[in-house]
Amino acid sequence: MSDVHSQSSPEPSTQGNSATVFQFDLNSLLETSKILNSSDNLQFILSHILRTVMGKLLLTRACIISESYQENLEKVYRVELARGLTGAPETFYDKDAFAEQFRLTLFPMISPKRELGYLGLGEKLNKAPFSEAEKKFIESFVSLAVIAIENAYTLLELRQQSRSLDQSVQKLRTLLELAKEYNVSMSRTDILRLLLRSVAGQMLIKSCAVYVRHNGKIRAEVCQGMESPPLPEAELQRLFMESTPVKLKREHYPELYDAEMRIAVPLRAGEDTLGLLLTSARYSETMFSSSDLDFMALAASQAANALEQQRLFEEMLKKQAIEKELQVAREIQAALLPQKLPVMSNYDIAAINIPTLQVSGDYYDVMMLDDEHLFIAIADVTGKGIPAALLMANLQASIKAYLLSYHPQTFNLSKVVGKINTIMYENTPADKFATFFCGILNFKTREFVSVNAGHNPPYLVHADGTYTTLKKGGVILGVVPTLTPYQTEHHLLQAGDVLFLYTDGITEAMNREHEQFSEARLEKLLVEHRKEGASHILQAVLQAVKAFQSEEQQYDDMTAVCIKAQ
Repeated sequence: MSDVHSQSSPEPSTQGNSATVFQFDLNSLLETSKILNSSDNLQFILSHILRTVMGKLLLTRACIISESYQENLEKVYRVELARGLTGAPETFYDKDAFAEQFRLTLFPMISPKRELGYLGLGEKLNKAPFSEAEKKFIESFVSLAVIAIENAYTLLELRQQSRSLDQSVQKLRTLLELAKEYNVSMSRTDILRLLLRSVAGQMLIKSCAVYVRHNGKIRAEVCQGMESPPLPEAELQRLFMESTPVKLKREHYPELYDAEMRIAVPLRAGEDTLGLLLTSARYSETMFSSSDLDFMALAASQAANALEQQRLFEEMLKKQAIEKELQVAREIQAALLPQKLPVMSNYDIAAINIPTLQVSGDYYDVMMLDDEHLFIAIADVTGKGIPAALLMANLQASIKAYLLSYHPQTFNLSKVVGKINTIMYENTPADKFATFFCGILNFKTREFVSVNAGHNPPYLVHADGTYTTLKKGGVILGVVPTLTPYQTEHHLLQAGDVLFLYTDGITEAMNREHEQFSEARLEKLLVEHRKEGASHILQAVLQAVKAFQSEEQQYDDMTAVCIKAQ
């Protein structure tokens, strides 16, 4: 150390001494680098940084300061670790004033990703200023410290992301299991108990209850982990007016807070609140995150949909009492595509669904409504994988719930699509929506009535090679509530006509040059193969898309339905 300090004196040093100092500093830096990079423990790294620099330079005090931004975008500084700083605040806002108060020289620590903060160094024991050699050593030392701290931060963030991802996957699995378990044959009490078991198990909460309002009065319908649920009427009435989860605070909900209730989640179906889920704190007493609130909101939405489907189911049984409809109603919550397509003498039907992942965000349905009518639908839900499949399952359940009560004289396709849109808007997050197209084909009259809710317009290719696109309808499902009725479009399917429904995974398939397959290529294929059967037309389109794509890379789910009139 004396060699380093001698550089700050006015006496010139010899070339040999300079080389010795340089080699000493280099060895010190190399040893420091090995130690810092041998651990990913942030506190160990920070502690070693201070020990090394204070021991090397014989300092009286030093500290490491981090910086971040508050919600109001004001920069705040935090003393992460300090030695020799008596009475230093844990956080502060003026770094220059802090440095002046404690007589520190601040050396910025900046990584390629972020501004980490500062290394604050106090005066040396001999009161001498830092020499040029010492300053260069500090600069090199700070560079090594920045790398070690950044690596520790990165590993910490990766671990946090991994834990968060594991939790998200588990939440999605729970929601998927709920979607499978809910069915219209369950009683109201069973649905609510299933909701409580799932939320309590996933969130590890102490107690929870579902409140309902009947004839203006509020009561606890089911509860778990408590004998006498609290009943502060005024506070509960206010919560029934909410449409999103609420964190209960003592200043706003004192009685519920004192009863250890912490979260309130409305069970919404359309514009109505069917119930209110209240939960206590966790066993671990950790705070509920926004992801936790999203999970509980989705679970409550599924329960509300199940309750609504159960109500519709009971109404249908009273009106029709048909065992076939009972069997169909049991499958309302099942997120499954048709396993078997209808077989008819005058129409050839084929369909295909190729997901990008194990489950698809695309949806199609072809189902008989009665002896004279066929329902056809196709949809593309935002995203891919399990979240998209869950939303698709909810959409399918809503559609089938309305189709269960189908009667040709009273059924209004435009109104049904409008109701489904409003339900999706009010029961799904703002970034979740679906493009949707559906229609009903009358076998006897050959009339096809359709509604397009922002979906890729299907093609109606005529026998002479001309074609029409089916565009009439309205907005995408789930973006805004239904303010104006959806428009219907009417066409006759003559012999030789081809009706082709598809999702954008076909037209937006890309090649190596990132060029899309496009509607133009699809139109040309449909015209060229219009005289073939429905299955052959689908295979021709699929083979063309696969040949077009780069190295068999599929970027999006591909779904199509083809109907050939004979």
